[in-house]
Amino acid sequence: MNLTIRRLGPEDAACAQTNCTLFWDMGSADRNLVDFLADPNCILLVGEIDGEPAGQIVGHILKRWDSKRPMLFLYSIDVAESHRRRSLARGLIEEFLRIGRKAGCKSSFVFTNSSNAPAMHMYEALGGTRTHPDDVMFEWKLDHEPEESF
Repeated sequence: MNLTIRRLGPEDAACAQTNCTLFWDMGSADRNLVDFLADPNCILLVGEIDGEPAGQIVGHILKRWDSKRPMLFLYSIDVAESHRRRSLARGLIEEFLRIGRKAGCKSSFVFTNSSNAPAMHMYEALGGTRTHPDDVMFEWKLDHEPEESF
């Protein structure tokens, strides 16, 4: 097995489109994807096994108002089912954390569900700690006017 992990840039839009389409419902590559890849605070890492796309990480370097040092946010990690349990996710996360250290990030974080046992195990095995066991995520859809609820 020949594993390669690399960070994509704007010149890699076609590769990014091919890889992302494996895991996300996407339209054709457009300016948004190129802009994402060109932003030094946006990260798309792809993992290939024997030259074939097998996994990816999408993340962000987040500037902070309360610290000179940014934080590293792992937004999504995806590995093709046929390539799971072969150290690809470990390699992607290790490279992602290396990029964060190089960028001067203070820490890194990821959200998952307690019921996602494989992710929980993997993050713990890679040294992640669950700092707040009662954390809950709320989401707001911003593409429409909110309904009056009170």
